[in-house]
Amino acid sequence: MKHHLTHRRARQLEAREELSSRDMQLLWRIESGSMRIDSIGEDGSLNFVRLAIAGDILGMEYVAGLNESLLIRALVPVRLAPLNVVEAPQLMPLMLESLSKVHQRCREVVSMRTGAVEDRIKRLLRILSVVEANSDVSATCNLPSLGNIAEIIHSTPETVCRVLASLRKQHVLEKTTPTNIRSKGLDFHQHRVATHALAA
Repeated sequence: MKHHLTHRRARQLEAREELSSRDMQLLWRIESGSMRIDSIGEDGSLNFVRLAIAGDILGMEYVAGLNESLLIRALVPVRLAPLNVVEAPQLMPLMLESLSKVHQRCREVVSMRTGAVEDRIKRLLRILSVVEANSDVSATCNLPSLGNIAEIIHSTPETVCRVLASLRKQHVLEKTTPTNIRSKGLDFHQHRVATHALAA
């Protein structure tokens, strides 16, 4: 296990912005937003591995000495907080936490790549939503582009667009601000969700 020390300020990433190879050698916690993690093949091809959302830790692969080539990109605006680790024993709780989260995210990926596209999109919305406190609107979410949604759920942008349009007609979704969706709960079968037109 590699010794790890971070002395950096919080970072703000814009949608589609990538973490540099240097950044990926440090530990970060996602404070807000969501990112996608892809494995880079020997031929340069990208294969979607999992999501990383608020609360998740980035950089543990490097700390653990894994040599897998990864590309980590922001799906929506993201705020990262550095994890300052001074002594190696401090890494163990973080590694256990990260392992648990990675296992959960991998299970979520499997659930989003089988079944009806509408159900897969709803699962993605649940994962990306953040529950609000003291509000009659209980969850909010910044959504990725149509292209990213399609790749994550293993579909096409055209199909995703049609399903979102269908959900709007069913009043499951309705347009709101250019950047957020809102839901009165995480069960999208019973509660309306507000969303915006997504860029391809």
